[in-house]
Amino acid sequence: MALVHFPIAMEMYYPMSILVFISFTCFCYLFESQWQAKLQNTEQPSLPPGPKPWPIVGNLPQFIKHKKTTSVAHWILGFMKEMNTEIACIRLGNVHVIPITCPEIGREFLKKHDAVFVSRPLTMATDVLSKGHLTTIFSPFGDQWKKMKRVMVSELLSPARHQWLYEKRVDEADK
Repeated sequence: MALVHFPIAMEMYYPMSILVFISFTCFCYLFESQWQAKLQNTEQPSLPPGPKPWPIVGNLPQFIKHKKTTSVAHWILGFMKEMNTEIACIRLGNVHVIPITCPEIGREFLKKHDAVFVSRPLTMATDVLSKGHLTTIFSPFGDQWKKMKRVMVSELLSPARHQWLYEKRVDEADK
């Protein structure tokens, strides 16, 4: 009994591989967006006015375009002056940057809403790197962060610990 081989053209694999790639990319995007929605608050506050961002990269192309003529800070200030606003929203990738030129609004941010703006964004990368946000660097602001800060200041960064490690630092520097 002889085996019959049917020649399969390479043209049949090419569309299939593109379809698999697109499906995998869509799945990854949906998984990431669902994961982000679970971590972040579902109610999004209204944002101040700003330039219209591109879908994925935000306002980075405008930064690159205007970087040749002016600095980024001057571009932001010029844009805010052009819009006649003291607070704006500029999107850099998936992060919203809120520049403020009014001292009163700045004081309000720093005094009244400090707890809202103190935490870092929660991403899948920081979750994986910190094993569930259990490290001091990537931990979101809250009770866990306050406990870790208290331990860091009292145990690791205290003047007594600094004096205790002085000789060891000198020995390492001399080597």
